[in-house]
Amino acid sequence: MSSTVCRVCSAPALQRCAGCQQVGYCGRDHQRADWKAQHRDQCRRFKVVRNDRLGRHLVATRHIKQGEIIYRDEPYAVGPKIANVPLCLGCNRNLMAGWDATRGLDRFHECSRCGWPLCGPGCEEVAQHRPECSVLAGSGYRPNIRPNPSNPEQRESAYCVIVPLRVLLLERIAPERYATVQGFESHLDERLASPLYGVLRSNLVPFLRQVLRLQQYSEQTVLKLSAILDTNCYEIRLPEQHVKVRGLYPLGAMLSHDCRPNTKHYFDDRLHMVLVATVDIPAGGVIHASYTQPLLGTAKCFDCCCERCADPTEYGTSASGFRCPNCRRTPSLVLAAEPTNYRTVWRCQNQRCAYQERPDQYVARCERMQQELLALDRTEPAGYEEFLARHATTLHPWNAYMLQAKYALTQLLGSARPAKAPPSEAAARRTVELCRDLLAVAERLEPGYSTFRAKLLLELGSALATLHALGVLSDPERQEWGTARAELECIAKTDPTVDVSSVGKENGSS
Repeated sequence: MSSTVCRVCSAPALQRCAGCQQVGYCGRDHQRADWKAQHRDQCRRFKVVRNDRLGRHLVATRHIKQGEIIYRDEPYAVGPKIANVPLCLGCNRNLMAGWDATRGLDRFHECSRCGWPLCGPGCEEVAQHRPECSVLAGSGYRPNIRPNPSNPEQRESAYCVIVPLRVLLLERIAPERYATVQGFESHLDERLASPLYGVLRSNLVPFLRQVLRLQQYSEQTVLKLSAILDTNCYEIRLPEQHVKVRGLYPLGAMLSHDCRPNTKHYFDDRLHMVLVATVDIPAGGVIHASYTQPLLGTAKCFDCCCERCADPTEYGTSASGFRCPNCRRTPSLVLAAEPTNYRTVWRCQNQRCAYQERPDQYVARCERMQQELLALDRTEPAGYEEFLARHATTLHPWNAYMLQAKYALTQLLGSARPAKAPPSEAAARRTVELCRDLLAVAERLEPGYSTFRAKLLLELGSALATLHALGVLSDPERQEWGTARAELECIAKTDPTVDVSSVGKENGSS
């Protein structure tokens, strides 16, 4: 964000917000309007700073309480992924086919000007679609996106052009925003060698430059923009609205990564990104998010040097380690000798044992485990239970792949079980056991009001509610049930995506 131009109209700024000194305005009227619209939720809580290690990032300007909303961030661009199921370019919803009586086949409504699929005539005039519509219509290109009843989840590669086009059009519509995007991290050099960027060079670049006649944008500019989007876009999932798209958020792009984050986010009905503190953040503390799942490795083209990654035990979980094959009588773990160096050797922690693995051996081990997990039937708990039993002698209970299998089991035995399957005491007790174990890990890796902990608390509470309904809930379990429900109610006050109803109540109602 720049304080040299008005945040509302992009005219030269004559004054800055006295509270945070981060945004400028052309006058008091626009300052008042922006305060009511969004700045009230942002002011004073954070500021943008820069250093050599983190680059540009956010720090707290005052103590931020657990559960407090840090900001609401308006997207610069929202739209489909590089390959996406058919969706409306106006409202972002997945499309439903309609019957075309004149042609005798199912079709999507097509924009009367550009021909791209939309929900209906009303979405032709949505502000998001109007700027691109004239460019797409002028090209004469019409996408061949049709309903596929035999494969409704089929992804269309034609959508790869939409979000890059929307960002490029910002140069004319909102030049200050376009300039801001150009300063976002891209990691382009790391991405150029990938097969995806070979495809983008062969397809996206000529489509924008030749078909849409946007020749002012060079191949390098288009590829850099694609890399900026890959690095900084957030996935937006609103299942109840049938929306699954990606969005580029200016403040979200400045959040530094930490494998033990102090924030989480959700998206409101206007697709604003709402950032919430999951733990207390002291004044001057770095505000950070995690770009990966707590039980997975990173995939955002950077080497992480956070405290978890610098600690070979990963806050006491040793999630990346495994059992030493030589230390059978006195079990010991094999951990990274230099945790922040991905070329490190992996050594047994028993000083009297010489066992070690080269980095390529360790990577091969991890790939085997991951492929084995991916090959399991995701609808049947038995396969995951067998995975846990099969690897109990080689992987310790908190190894990342064991944790992934346990988390999948909580979903299959709990809320994701088939609708016709009646709840059983055995399944509920197994879910309780798994959730307790995973919550102990979550307390170390994603503490507080994190999404991971909230999901586990929901599964735990739901399983305990099942035991209550079956009449087999013990007094200690009843107390545990009440504690889980109370914490979830606190979390739900700051996160509307958390639905506490499945946890039930003492009288048995839900």
